[in-house]
Amino acid sequence: MSDFFELVNVDKSFGEHHVVKDVCISAKCGEVFSLLGPSGCGKTTILRIAGGFETPDSGSVWLDGKDVTALSPNKRKVNTVFQNYALFPHMTIWDNVAFGPRIAGMKEAEVKKQVGEMLEIVRMSAHADKRPDQISGGQKQRVAIVRALINYPKLLLLDEPLAALDLKLRQYMLLELDRIHDVFGTTFIYVTHDQNEAMSLSDHIAVMNDGRIEQVGTPAEIYENPATKFVASFIGDTNLFDATVSGIIDSEYMRVDIAGLGEFCAFNEHKFPAGSKITLSIRPERFRIFADKPSPMDRQNFIKGKIIDIIYQGAQTRYWVEVNGMRINVLQQHNRCYLDQKQPTWNDEIWIAWHRDDVTTLPKTRD
Repeated sequence: MSDFFELVNVDKSFGEHHVVKDVCISAKCGEVFSLLGPSGCGKTTILRIAGGFETPDSGSVWLDGKDVTALSPNKRKVNTVFQNYALFPHMTIWDNVAFGPRIAGMKEAEVKKQVGEMLEIVRMSAHADKRPDQISGGQKQRVAIVRALINYPKLLLLDEPLAALDLKLRQYMLLELDRIHDVFGTTFIYVTHDQNEAMSLSDHIAVMNDGRIEQVGTPAEIYENPATKFVASFIGDTNLFDATVSGIIDSEYMRVDIAGLGEFCAFNEHKFPAGSKITLSIRPERFRIFADKPSPMDRQNFIKGKIIDIIYQGAQTRYWVEVNGMRINVLQQHNRCYLDQKQPTWNDEIWIAWHRDDVTTLPKTRD
């Protein structure tokens, strides 16, 4: 499957504010490609450049093998779904969806057929005669999406489409978006600051920070093997430790000296030599808690600490464990719960263990 949409060395500034810095991304035909990052990192500007609403200072935009950098939005076969829905308030749902085909000069009999099919796909047929102010936020978003898709664009741009919805509705709409994408097969470029949205929906994710792409990969690659400290901390929770490679064990493993904690074993994916200054990332769910010192386990590290804070979250409990003045975030999933069984609590001295393969190593100089 070849690259269908590409940005090549795109730069964009507004006055002295350099918002997009030499960005290169590519999405394959039919996939969901997400731009993920904090507010102000440049992801919406990239979306506007993709849609033709902004012109890059340098670089090019390619769609289906053609350079569309100089084309206006209406010449690109690209549609956009905005956060605020942008529905016409005085029109019915039916007329909102029919607007695009009518402007394109489609015959009314064909408009009727297509609008009916589209509303059926998004389960809005029963609301066709209502106005936007008579339906819910999730329903408005479904109408906005199908209105953008009815003219069958080559590319659909979605700018924080679920940001205005509450948590339960966002979770439901993620499933709806996935279903709608499966039906149409259109390439989606999805902008969000919400890591859960991006991880749930995307085939590939580009993580952005300060106008640059920090890493591009599948959701699993981004989470399990972050390339930088920023990606490791932005995607999910993690514990970051400054360390020095104190010795090489074999071709795969090394010993690391974590300041204040001591020496431990870790996977040496990047083949750091002894003496290297590195950063370690360990996800909270990779730790296990023991009331007593565990017997030596294959390829496991362990250390003693004290529980200083607890947050019970129903399906899981989050612990903060203090070790030599350092706070370590530990997440324990509840596979089952025995209410009469003593659980770790505040000020308990416990042991935490983690597998040497669950340590992600990053160069110290990379942020």
